[in-house]
Amino acid sequence: MAATLKIIVRTEAARILAALVLMTLAGIAAGQGSSPDATMWLHRMSQASRTLNYSGLFVYQSGGRTESSRITHVVDGSGQQERLETVDGASREVIRNNDEVQTFFPKERLLVIDRAVAGSFPGRAVSVVSGLGDFYVVRLGDVERIAGRDAQAIRLEPRDDMRYGHELWADVATGLLIKARMLRAPGDVVEEFAFSDLLVGPQVDRERVKPRYSRTSDWTILNARGTDLRPDEFGWVFRGLPPGFKQVSLARRPIRKDGPEALHAVFSDGLATISVFIEPNSGRNMSVAPVQSHSGPIGIYKSSKGEVMVTAIGEVPPTALRRVAESVEKQTLKP
Repeated sequence: MAATLKIIVRTEAARILAALVLMTLAGIAAGQGSSPDATMWLHRMSQASRTLNYSGLFVYQSGGRTESSRITHVVDGSGQQERLETVDGASREVIRNNDEVQTFFPKERLLVIDRAVAGSFPGRAVSVVSGLGDFYVVRLGDVERIAGRDAQAIRLEPRDDMRYGHELWADVATGLLIKARMLRAPGDVVEEFAFSDLLVGPQVDRERVKPRYSRTSDWTILNARGTDLRPDEFGWVFRGLPPGFKQVSLARRPIRKDGPEALHAVFSDGLATISVFIEPNSGRNMSVAPVQSHSGPIGIYKSSKGEVMVTAIGEVPPTALRRVAESVEKQTLKP
Protein backbone atom coordinates (compact mmCIF):
# COMPACT_ATOMS: atom_id res chain seq x y z
CA MET A 1 0.00 0.00 0.00
CA ALA A 2 2.92 2.38 0.69
CA ALA A 3 4.03 2.18 -2.94
CA THR A 4 0.46 2.71 -4.09
CA LEU A 5 0.00 5.80 -1.92
CA LYS A 6 3.33 7.23 -3.09
CA ILE A 7 2.15 7.24 -6.71
CA ILE A 8 -1.34 8.44 -5.74
CA VAL A 9 0.05 11.40 -3.79
CA ARG A 10 2.52 12.25 -6.57
CA THR A 11 -0.26 12.14 -9.16
CA GLU A 12 -2.71 14.16 -7.08
CA ALA A 13 -0.02 16.71 -6.11
CA ALA A 14 0.97 17.16 -9.76
CA ARG A 15 -2.68 17.53 -10.73
CA ILE A 16 -3.18 20.17 -8.05
CA LEU A 17 0.00 22.03 -8.97
CA ALA A 18 -0.71 21.83 -12.70
CA ALA A 19 -4.19 23.21 -12.24
CA LEU A 20 -3.03 25.66 -9.51
CA VAL A 21 -5.76 26.98 -7.48
CA LEU A 22 -9.39 27.14 -8.14
CA MET A 23 -12.43 26.57 -9.97
CA THR A 24 -14.96 26.19 -12.68
CA LEU A 25 -17.68 28.14 -10.95
CA ALA A 26 -20.39 28.56 -13.56
CA GLY A 27 -23.78 28.12 -12.01
CA ILE A 28 -22.84 29.47 -8.57
CA ALA A 29 -25.79 30.73 -6.58
CA ALA A 30 -25.01 33.29 -3.90
CA GLY A 31 -26.20 32.18 -0.47
CA GLN A 32 -27.33 34.24 2.47
CA GLY A 33 -24.54 36.58 3.55
CA SER A 34 -22.74 36.35 0.22
CA SER A 35 -22.12 39.29 -2.09
CA PRO A 36 -23.59 39.16 -5.62
CA ASP A 37 -20.67 41.33 -6.76
CA ALA A 38 -18.21 38.76 -5.39
CA THR A 39 -20.02 35.99 -7.21
CA MET A 40 -19.79 38.01 -10.44
CA TRP A 41 -16.02 38.20 -9.99
CA LEU A 42 -15.84 34.43 -9.58
CA HIS A 43 -17.70 33.98 -12.86
CA ARG A 44 -15.31 36.37 -14.57
CA MET A 45 -12.33 34.55 -13.09
CA SER A 46 -13.57 31.22 -14.39
CA GLN A 47 -14.11 32.61 -17.89
CA ALA A 48 -10.64 34.20 -17.98
CA SER A 49 -8.90 30.94 -17.04
CA ARG A 50 -10.43 29.18 -20.06
CA THR A 51 -10.18 31.84 -22.76
CA LEU A 52 -6.99 33.87 -22.23
CA ASN A 53 -3.42 33.27 -23.34
CA TYR A 54 -1.04 33.85 -20.44
CA SER A 55 2.43 32.95 -19.23
CA GLY A 56 4.11 33.68 -15.94
CA LEU A 57 6.17 32.64 -12.97
CA PHE A 58 4.33 31.80 -9.77
CA VAL A 59 5.48 30.90 -6.27
CA TYR A 60 3.90 28.16 -4.17
CA GLN A 61 4.28 28.15 -0.37
CA SER A 62 3.14 25.56 2.17
CA GLY A 63 4.45 24.40 5.54
CA GLY A 64 7.69 26.34 5.25
CA ARG A 65 8.35 24.97 1.75
CA THR A 66 8.60 27.31 -1.23
CA GLU A 67 8.62 26.25 -4.89
CA SER A 68 8.59 28.30 -8.08
CA SER A 69 7.03 27.16 -11.37
CA ARG A 70 6.38 28.62 -14.79
CA ILE A 71 3.04 28.13 -16.54
CA THR A 72 2.03 28.91 -20.12
CA HIS A 73 -1.54 28.55 -21.38
CA VAL A 74 -2.63 29.12 -25.00
CA VAL A 75 -5.98 28.82 -26.73
CA ASP A 76 -6.46 28.35 -30.47
CA GLY A 77 -8.68 26.50 -32.94
CA SER A 78 -7.47 23.14 -31.63
CA GLY A 79 -8.44 23.93 -28.03
CA GLN A 80 -6.33 24.54 -24.93
CA GLN A 81 -2.68 23.68 -24.35
CA GLU A 82 -0.68 24.21 -21.20
CA ARG A 83 2.83 23.58 -19.97
CA LEU A 84 3.92 23.86 -16.37
CA GLU A 85 7.48 23.26 -15.19
CA THR A 86 9.05 23.65 -11.78
CA VAL A 87 12.07 25.95 -11.85
CA ASP A 88 13.43 24.99 -8.44
CA GLY A 89 12.97 22.05 -6.09
CA ALA A 90 12.05 18.65 -7.52
CA SER A 91 11.97 18.68 -11.34
CA ARG A 92 8.51 18.11 -12.79
CA GLU A 93 6.78 19.00 -16.06
CA VAL A 94 3.06 18.91 -16.76
CA ILE A 95 1.75 19.08 -20.33
CA ARG A 96 -1.95 19.50 -21.02
CA ASN A 97 -3.53 19.06 -24.44
CA ASN A 98 -7.28 19.59 -24.08
CA ASP A 99 -8.56 16.64 -22.03
CA GLU A 100 -5.22 14.83 -21.63
CA VAL A 101 -2.53 15.60 -19.08
CA GLN A 102 0.98 14.13 -19.11
CA THR A 103 3.07 14.57 -15.97
CA PHE A 104 6.80 13.89 -16.27
CA PHE A 105 8.87 13.04 -13.16
CA PRO A 106 12.42 13.06 -14.63
CA LYS A 107 14.25 11.88 -11.51
CA GLU A 108 12.10 8.75 -11.29
CA ARG A 109 11.82 8.43 -15.10
CA LEU A 110 8.07 8.24 -14.54
CA LEU A 111 5.33 9.51 -16.88
CA VAL A 112 1.75 9.62 -15.62
CA ILE A 113 -0.97 10.05 -18.26
CA ASP A 114 -4.35 11.18 -16.98
CA ARG A 115 -7.43 13.07 -18.05
CA ALA A 116 -7.59 16.80 -17.42
CA VAL A 117 -9.57 18.12 -14.52
CA ALA A 118 -12.52 20.33 -15.38
CA GLY A 119 -11.53 23.92 -16.02
CA SER A 120 -7.98 25.07 -16.58
CA PHE A 121 -5.22 26.77 -14.69
CA PRO A 122 -5.88 28.73 -12.69
CA GLY A 123 -9.18 26.88 -12.33
CA ARG A 124 -9.17 23.58 -10.51
CA ALA A 125 -12.55 22.26 -9.40
CA VAL A 126 -13.64 19.02 -11.06
CA SER A 127 -17.38 19.79 -11.00
CA VAL A 128 -19.82 22.65 -11.41
CA VAL A 129 -22.12 22.80 -8.39
CA SER A 130 -24.90 25.34 -7.92
CA GLY A 131 -25.50 26.69 -4.44
CA LEU A 132 -21.85 27.19 -3.45
CA GLY A 133 -23.07 30.08 -1.30
CA ASP A 134 -24.91 27.56 0.90
CA PHE A 135 -21.53 26.31 2.16
CA TYR A 136 -19.32 29.41 1.85
CA VAL A 137 -19.92 33.07 2.58
CA VAL A 138 -18.54 34.88 -0.50
CA ARG A 139 -17.47 38.49 -0.02
CA LEU A 140 -15.42 41.14 -1.83
CA GLY A 141 -12.23 42.43 -0.24
CA ASP A 142 -9.98 45.32 -1.19
CA VAL A 143 -8.18 46.04 -4.45
CA GLU A 144 -4.47 45.29 -3.93
CA ARG A 145 -1.29 45.37 -5.99
CA ILE A 146 0.10 41.95 -7.02
CA ALA A 147 2.83 41.26 -9.62
CA GLY A 148 2.54 44.88 -10.74
CA ARG A 149 -1.21 44.57 -11.42
CA ASP A 150 -4.34 45.76 -9.62
CA ALA A 151 -6.16 42.75 -8.14
CA GLN A 152 -9.62 42.43 -6.62
CA ALA A 153 -9.75 40.26 -3.47
CA ILE A 154 -12.60 37.75 -3.01
CA ARG A 155 -13.02 35.83 0.25
CA LEU A 156 -14.84 32.52 0.73
CA GLU A 157 -15.51 31.66 4.37
CA PRO A 158 -16.68 28.09 5.13
CA ARG A 159 -19.99 27.69 6.94
CA ASP A 160 -18.91 24.42 8.62
CA ASP A 161 -15.80 22.36 9.54
CA MET A 162 -15.89 20.22 6.37
CA ARG A 163 -13.96 22.61 4.12
CA TYR A 164 -11.23 25.23 4.26
CA GLY A 165 -11.57 28.93 3.60
CA HIS A 166 -10.09 30.68 0.57
CA GLU A 167 -8.84 34.12 -0.40
CA LEU A 168 -8.57 34.86 -4.12
CA TRP A 169 -7.22 37.83 -6.04
CA ALA A 170 -8.43 38.46 -9.61
CA ASP A 171 -6.57 40.71 -12.05
CA VAL A 172 -8.80 43.77 -12.47
CA ALA A 173 -7.86 44.19 -16.15
CA THR A 174 -8.46 40.59 -17.29
CA GLY A 175 -10.25 38.72 -14.48
CA LEU A 176 -7.45 36.13 -14.30
CA LEU A 177 -6.72 34.63 -10.89
CA ILE A 178 -3.23 35.80 -9.91
CA LYS A 179 -3.05 34.89 -6.21
CA ALA A 180 -4.84 32.46 -3.90
CA ARG A 181 -4.66 31.29 -0.30
CA MET A 182 -6.23 28.30 1.43
CA LEU A 183 -6.95 28.87 5.14
CA ARG A 184 -7.63 26.52 8.06
CA ALA A 185 -8.79 29.56 10.03
CA PRO A 186 -8.39 33.33 9.63
CA GLY A 187 -4.66 33.99 9.49
CA ASP A 188 -3.74 30.27 9.41
CA VAL A 189 -2.57 29.69 5.83
CA VAL A 190 -2.48 26.10 4.52
CA GLU A 191 -0.98 27.01 1.16
CA GLU A 192 -0.53 30.01 -1.09
CA PHE A 193 0.04 30.57 -4.80
CA ALA A 194 0.96 33.94 -6.31
CA PHE A 195 2.30 35.15 -9.65
CA SER A 196 5.52 37.15 -9.41
CA ASP A 197 5.38 38.07 -13.10
CA LEU A 198 2.67 37.61 -15.68
CA LEU A 199 2.13 38.21 -19.41
CA VAL A 200 -1.44 38.10 -20.75
CA GLY A 201 -2.56 38.35 -24.38
CA PRO A 202 -1.71 37.32 -27.94
CA GLN A 203 2.00 38.11 -27.45
CA VAL A 204 2.43 34.94 -25.35
CA ASP A 205 5.02 32.71 -27.07
CA ARG A 206 3.29 29.47 -28.17
CA GLU A 207 6.66 27.67 -28.26
CA ARG A 208 6.53 27.64 -24.46
CA VAL A 209 3.85 24.95 -24.40
CA LYS A 210 6.09 22.41 -26.14
CA PRO A 211 7.37 19.64 -23.81
CA ARG A 212 11.00 19.41 -22.71
CA TYR A 213 10.81 15.63 -22.19
CA SER A 214 9.57 12.80 -24.39
CA ARG A 215 8.63 9.17 -23.90
CA THR A 216 11.57 6.81 -24.28
CA SER A 217 12.02 3.12 -23.53
CA ASP A 218 13.69 3.76 -20.17
CA TRP A 219 10.66 5.66 -18.78
CA THR A 220 7.96 3.93 -16.74
CA ILE A 221 4.58 4.93 -18.15
CA LEU A 222 1.49 4.83 -15.94
CA ASN A 223 -1.72 5.34 -17.89
CA ALA A 224 -4.07 6.50 -15.15
CA ARG A 225 -6.96 7.64 -17.37
CA GLY A 226 -9.06 4.65 -16.41
CA THR A 227 -12.56 3.67 -17.54
CA ASP A 228 -15.71 5.58 -16.58
CA LEU A 229 -18.31 3.57 -14.69
CA ARG A 230 -22.04 3.92 -14.09
CA PRO A 231 -23.22 3.83 -10.44
CA ASP A 232 -24.62 0.32 -10.92
CA GLU A 233 -21.20 -0.86 -12.20
CA PHE A 234 -19.20 0.67 -9.35
CA GLY A 235 -20.25 -1.85 -6.67
CA TRP A 236 -19.98 0.56 -3.72
CA VAL A 237 -22.11 3.43 -2.44
CA PHE A 238 -21.39 6.45 -0.23
CA ARG A 239 -23.85 7.17 2.57
CA GLY A 240 -23.54 10.19 4.83
CA LEU A 241 -21.24 12.39 2.75
CA PRO A 242 -20.41 15.87 4.11
CA PRO A 243 -23.09 18.43 3.23
CA GLY A 244 -22.71 19.86 -0.26
CA PHE A 245 -20.33 17.23 -1.62
CA LYS A 246 -21.72 15.58 -4.72
CA GLN A 247 -20.41 12.79 -6.94
CA VAL A 248 -18.47 14.09 -9.92
CA SER A 249 -17.11 10.88 -11.46
CA LEU A 250 -16.78 7.13 -10.99
CA ALA A 251 -14.05 5.14 -12.72
CA ARG A 252 -11.84 2.09 -12.66
CA ARG A 253 -8.18 3.04 -13.02
CA PRO A 254 -4.64 1.70 -12.48
CA ILE A 255 -2.69 3.17 -9.59
CA ARG A 256 0.57 1.24 -10.02
CA LYS A 257 2.25 -0.53 -12.89
CA ASP A 258 1.42 -4.26 -13.13
CA GLY A 259 -0.87 -4.00 -10.09
CA PRO A 260 -4.63 -4.42 -9.67
CA GLU A 261 -6.89 -1.60 -10.74
CA ALA A 262 -8.66 0.53 -8.16
CA LEU A 263 -12.10 2.05 -8.15
CA HIS A 264 -11.92 5.84 -8.07
CA ALA A 265 -14.70 8.21 -7.03
CA VAL A 266 -14.47 12.01 -7.02
CA PHE A 267 -16.69 14.32 -4.95
CA SER A 268 -16.82 18.12 -4.96
CA ASP A 269 -18.77 20.95 -3.36
CA GLY A 270 -17.90 23.13 -6.36
CA LEU A 271 -14.63 24.30 -4.81
CA ALA A 272 -13.11 21.57 -2.62
CA THR A 273 -12.52 18.12 -4.15
CA ILE A 274 -12.07 14.70 -2.52
CA SER A 275 -10.80 11.57 -4.30
CA VAL A 276 -11.61 8.10 -2.94
CA PHE A 277 -9.70 5.00 -4.07
CA ILE A 278 -11.01 1.49 -3.32
CA GLU A 279 -8.53 -1.32 -3.99
CA PRO A 280 -8.26 -5.03 -3.13
CA ASN A 281 -7.15 -5.78 0.43
CA SER A 282 -6.00 -9.34 -0.24
CA GLY A 283 -2.99 -10.55 1.72
CA ARG A 284 -3.26 -7.79 4.29
CA ASN A 285 -4.40 -7.61 7.89
CA MET A 286 -8.13 -7.12 7.57
CA SER A 287 -8.38 -5.46 11.02
CA VAL A 288 -5.78 -2.72 10.44
CA ALA A 289 -6.68 0.51 12.23
CA PRO A 290 -7.44 3.63 10.18
CA VAL A 291 -4.43 5.81 9.38
CA GLN A 292 -4.53 9.55 8.79
CA SER A 293 -1.64 11.67 7.51
CA HIS A 294 -0.73 14.71 5.44
CA SER A 295 1.64 15.37 2.56
CA GLY A 296 1.82 19.15 2.53
CA PRO A 297 -1.75 20.47 2.19
CA ILE A 298 -3.03 17.12 0.94
CA GLY A 299 -4.77 15.05 3.61
CA ILE A 300 -4.87 11.25 3.43
CA TYR A 301 -7.17 8.90 5.33
CA LYS A 302 -7.11 5.14 4.77
CA SER A 303 -8.99 2.30 6.40
CA SER A 304 -9.81 -1.34 5.63
CA LYS A 305 -13.32 -2.42 4.75
CA GLY A 306 -13.05 -6.19 4.77
CA GLU A 307 -11.81 -7.20 1.36
CA VAL A 308 -10.85 -3.65 0.29
CA MET A 309 -8.67 -0.75 1.40
CA VAL A 310 -10.30 2.69 1.18
CA THR A 311 -8.08 5.76 0.73
CA ALA A 312 -9.53 9.28 0.76
CA ILE A 313 -7.34 12.15 -0.48
CA GLY A 314 -8.08 15.86 -0.67
CA GLU A 315 -7.31 19.41 0.38
CA VAL A 316 -10.01 19.41 3.05
CA PRO A 317 -10.01 19.14 6.87
CA PRO A 318 -9.38 15.68 8.42
CA THR A 319 -13.00 15.47 9.57
CA ALA A 320 -14.23 15.60 5.98
CA LEU A 321 -11.79 12.92 4.75
CA ARG A 322 -12.72 10.59 7.59
CA ARG A 323 -16.44 11.09 7.00
CA VAL A 324 -16.12 10.35 3.28
CA ALA A 325 -13.98 7.24 3.81
CA GLU A 326 -16.27 5.87 6.49
CA SER A 327 -19.35 6.45 4.33
CA VAL A 328 -18.29 3.67 1.91
CA GLU A 329 -20.65 0.68 1.87
CA LYS A 330 -20.92 -2.36 -0.34
CA GLN A 331 -23.72 -1.92 -2.83
CA THR A 332 -26.64 -4.26 -2.27
CA LEU A 333 -28.24 -5.46 -5.46
CA LYS A 334 -32.01 -5.35 -5.53
CA PRO A 335 -33.72 -8.71 -6.17
